[in-house]
Amino acid sequence: MKLHSGGYLTFYMPGQKKSIEVCLSTSKPLIELLQELQIPLAEVELVAINGVLADINAAITDADEVNIFSSINGG
Repeated sequence: MKLHSGGYLTFYMPGQKKSIEVCLSTSKPLIELLQELQIPLAEVELVAINGVLADINAAITDADEVNIFSSINGG
C-alpha cells in the first residue's frame, strides 16, 4: 500500500519522505499501521483511502492508497 503525508506529518514519516510503500500481508486498521510507524495519532486530522474520506480506524489492504493530513499546514 502507498502512504502519503500532507503538512508537517512528513516530519514523522520514515526517512521524512512524503510517500512510502508498505507491504501488508493481511488487512489491518490504519491506526495500527500509524502506531507501528510512530506517527502521532493526535496529529492526524484527515484521512483519505483511495480518494474517499475515511476514519483512522478503517481497514486497509496492500492495494490501497492512503493520504493523511495534519490539521494545520501553514502557508
